[in-house]
Amino acid sequence: MRIKPRALLLGALVVAASLTCMRLGVWQLARMRTKHALHAAQRALLALEPIEVVRAIPAVSPPSGRRVHVTGRWDRSLHVLLSGRTHLGAAGVWLVTGVRLPSGEIVLVERGWLEAADSRIAHPEHLADSTADVIGVALALERAAHPTAWSALAPDVPGVRLWSARSLDVDSLAARVTGPLAPWCVLALPDGGARAAAASPQAGPRPIPEPYQVPDEAMHLSYAIQWFAFAAIIGIGSLALAARNRASKG
Repeated sequence: MRIKPRALLLGALVVAASLTCMRLGVWQLARMRTKHALHAAQRALLALEPIEVVRAIPAVSPPSGRRVHVTGRWDRSLHVLLSGRTHLGAAGVWLVTGVRLPSGEIVLVERGWLEAADSRIAHPEHLADSTADVIGVALALERAAHPTAWSALAPDVPGVRLWSARSLDVDSLAARVTGPLAPWCVLALPDGGARAAAASPQAGPRPIPEPYQVPDEAMHLSYAIQWFAFAAIIGIGSLALAARNRASKG
């Protein structure tokens, strides 16, 4: 029985498509194993006792993902509102404020979400001056290839500098921060400022921190199953179609 070139070509395409889907499924499984090891290391780092940052910035920067305990005073001269952030579907901003240590050095703290109808302007300057006592996760400040523009906002309180930005980057911060700045920031944890909030009630709405979650690798397993399913559909479907064509010709 002579096989037609068209049938050979279609068969080759089916085999190639099935093998490609199988290869993509195997690749997703490999990524799942890699991510599992990475996430396990991140969870182990997060479980360690916080590094105390009390008087000065440590000589060795904490690794990204390590918890730190920062105490000092909130620096009213540096409020940055990261625009376009939502919380439970509500528009708002993410508040970043500097904590000035006794050494005069500054550690930036991402304090949490504040409501802002236009996703850009809020007024954290109404928060009362208080001692900062924050437990959070250290995150390295990156250098952006194309730093985003910052906009100066008009504060309600004299002597306060208020900025709007899309993100933090080393160069933009260096141009606006007075004094030595830590090369990392702190993402405040929801329970990390509970003691300070209880001890020092603040005027106005307080920023709402969000949990720091290490992602899981379940999506890669889902993707792998999808690719293996595509391979099976292509292979079995092609065989079924070929069998039906043969039966109809017979």
